[in-house]
Amino acid sequence: MEEYNTSASVYDQLYGEEQTAKHVEGLRMTPLPSNSIVLDAGCGSGLLIERLKGLVDLAVGLDFSKRMVKMAQSKIKLKNVEFIIGDVENMPLKNNAFDTVFMFTVLNNIPEPLQALYEARRVLKDRGYLIVSFLKKTFTRETAETLLNESGFEVVDRSSDKTNDYIYTCSKKSFYSTPQ
Repeated sequence: MEEYNTSASVYDQLYGEEQTAKHVEGLRMTPLPSNSIVLDAGCGSGLLIERLKGLVDLAVGLDFSKRMVKMAQSKIKLKNVEFIIGDVENMPLKNNAFDTVFMFTVLNNIPEPLQALYEARRVLKDRGYLIVSFLKKTFTRETAETLLNESGFEVVDRSSDKTNDYIYTCSKKSFYSTPQ
């Protein structure tokens, strides 16, 4: 976490272009319903939430880095945007609250990616979508798809190889029950 707190002031300059490419690809693959409520889990400096302006009714950004959240709050001052400091492996959010959950470049930075995916599934509405990226230098496509399957997601769409990540649009498997 200290790395993200330290790099918060220069994050957009260092990684903005790369993140934007992922966001563009992910949004291209995303069926955003009207009146949607979305979560950007691992929102960092709010780059994705800036792109969602005017597309959703409510956007919630969640990140464990206080400095990143403060940066996002200082950049984005909209009534339909909220930021929360929290952990993607134990989200302080209600069950079935979001139409879409985005998780870009977060799973490679946490100890338990599977737990974060369980949490994404928990907070996602039954007919909602998860849009998630897996950094290619950390995950193989096979590993990424195994994690999605184990956490109760079905792959609806896969990205092209235009970015440094494998990007997936997923829905909840209807027959799956969350492990106790």
